[in-house]
Amino acid sequence: MWVWSKLSATKWEDAWEERFHGNPNAVLTRIKGGKSVRVDVYCEDEEAAEGIAEQFGGSVKRLADKNWVAISATPGPPIKIRESLLITEEVKASRLRDLQRLNKGRTVVSIPPEMAFGTGDHPTTASCLRFLADEAKARKGSRWRMLDLGCGSGVLAIAANLLGAEECEALDYDPNAVSVTRHNTERNDARGVTVQEADLLEWTTERQYEVVAANLFAEVLQQSFSKIRKALGPGSRLILSGVLRDQWEETHAVAMEAGLELGDVKKKGKWVSARGGLSGK
Repeated sequence: MWVWSKLSATKWEDAWEERFHGNPNAVLTRIKGGKSVRVDVYCEDEEAAEGIAEQFGGSVKRLADKNWVAISATPGPPIKIRESLLITEEVKASRLRDLQRLNKGRTVVSIPPEMAFGTGDHPTTASCLRFLADEAKARKGSRWRMLDLGCGSGVLAIAANLLGAEECEALDYDPNAVSVTRHNTERNDARGVTVQEADLLEWTTERQYEVVAANLFAEVLQQSFSKIRKALGPGSRLILSGVLRDQWEETHAVAMEAGLELGDVKKKGKWVSARGGLSGK
């Protein structure tokens, strides 16, 4: 077994928590004194650990096998979203059939905890899923396309496709997230989902979408609002999250300057999520 480790300022603890949320092999430890946090991610092979180091720096070392046992992969409880979705970490076909039988009327989405953000239980992902379920219900019977910016595990794009979006485009700068999303797309037979590796700050598109989801850090959102606006057309809806409470006022102001209106705002714990569209100005 291998471990990737990095010391970081405590102020970035929330960001690390969000980045590795859902990964049972990630551990955050506050260093005595309270000014630093150590992030450890345990990996079965060196390649996975080095892949994290390439993205975030830090160090990689091998651990003696005799000191470690495999971490249990027991799935957590499923998450119900509105009346239409059930997000589960379960992957066994027989158990998925049981879940579907016991939850008639809901679409079951299997997203096991892997090295990509978005299993559905984090407040930011759950809020996006609720907004998405509402949009899918409102658009039932019509043709609509969805864009997922910073797809992580792909849960939003997959859920949108299974709820009726005929096309879902997902992108992430992290090649591991792209790989995980592709696996999850196949796992859930979400045939309308396409995935690409791209940096949102450099990405461009000429297309417009009925629904755009962006569960991203506030800094990235603020730098991308003008670009996101171009992906929205009349009647399109933007779903965003990943913003901390103390970042919301500034983020909202930048969004309005870019021509976006975010009228449906939800606050859960330290996180803020919102839904809106093009402003009437």
